[in-house]
Amino acid sequence: MMRLQRHISQHSGEDDCGLRQLLKACSAYLSTGFATHEHPARITVSLLAVTTTAMSAKEPLDVCVIGFGAIGAFYGYALDKTGMVRLTAVCRSNYAIVQQHGLDIESDRLDDCKAWKPYRVVHTVEEAADRPYAYIICASKCIPEVTTTPAMLAPLLANLGSPSGHAHAPERPTTFVLLQNGIGIEDDLLDSLSMIRAPSVVLSGCCWTDITAVGRRIVQRVAERVVLGYHRPPPGSEQAARTSLECLVELFRASGCVAEAAPDADVARWRKVLWNASFSTLCTLTRAHVGAVLANASSRQALKDIMAEVLAVARATLPPSPAVDEVLSDAVIDAIVENENQTSVFRPSMLVDLDCGRPMELEAIVGGVLRRARTSGVQTPRLDLVYAGLSVMQNELIAKRA
Repeated sequence: MMRLQRHISQHSGEDDCGLRQLLKACSAYLSTGFATHEHPARITVSLLAVTTTAMSAKEPLDVCVIGFGAIGAFYGYALDKTGMVRLTAVCRSNYAIVQQHGLDIESDRLDDCKAWKPYRVVHTVEEAADRPYAYIICASKCIPEVTTTPAMLAPLLANLGSPSGHAHAPERPTTFVLLQNGIGIEDDLLDSLSMIRAPSVVLSGCCWTDITAVGRRIVQRVAERVVLGYHRPPPGSEQAARTSLECLVELFRASGCVAEAAPDADVARWRKVLWNASFSTLCTLTRAHVGAVLANASSRQALKDIMAEVLAVARATLPPSPAVDEVLSDAVIDAIVENENQTSVFRPSMLVDLDCGRPMELEAIVGGVLRRARTSGVQTPRLDLVYAGLSVMQNELIAKRA
């Protein structure tokens, strides 16, 4: 215990995150502890004791999660279980359930928890906008046909742009985290923030996991991974963006999640949209699960053809880099198809939204790729056809909910 305390005192210090160095010190100690064969249980108990002591002397980070469905609730729970944040959850359709009964977390990655409730539950973004936040996490579906991200965040953006003497003015950069699917979904938020004279960072998060919400149950099975990166920070503010990214990655890791810092947020987004723009769209058009689409030779080839178009747009859009060459090579298409579970009964969220009569992430996933294609002069006949068919469905879904 005393050796751990000395180790932390030698390696920790104040920074913009406040917790980053503590987490790094604890991680380093774990490595040295196992290397010297110190008993794992003793290391764990000591780590928890010292972390709790450190946190009691340091204010937790205020974090707001907007959208408390499967993704928002799971990663909100992950942050909350570290004991290092005060979590405000903006719940809409499930507000009464979360407020009155809490959520039952069933996870292969994290500990199960019955009737979990975040620090604070509110019904609207307006209610949440009564304080500054270190992180504002957007985990709702990105559907600009219904509402744009800046419009959804308007009360929080108004506080961010308030004079320094305002009661809610933040003391450090506010970091917006987009845990959403799509290409170019950060554009309108970055434009809005550029008109606000306050320090801010925009991170993207790509979630690779099977998480579903069933009533008050949040169920996560098998693998889980979140890849995070930052979008073009203003000149002179890249260090703040890097610090914010490192802090969030380490918080997720402290919870038990598998979190990675991407060298290029845009490359990570294009890698994710390869799957979304092919599997999600074909499953939705055919109303079939992943295994059924893979089992048919023509639809299997269609998956590859659509991915080839997406790859062409990505390469024409992104500046050349080692990350592009490695992550978005031609080989990735066959790798995605071959590595997919050939008998999977998984139904992508786009199909689930259609089944439930909810608007789909069409514009974010497919429309974002097509806008980049038009700008770069890349032809996308297959994706154009997919977009046209899904647009008919989307218009009907939006009209029914109007």
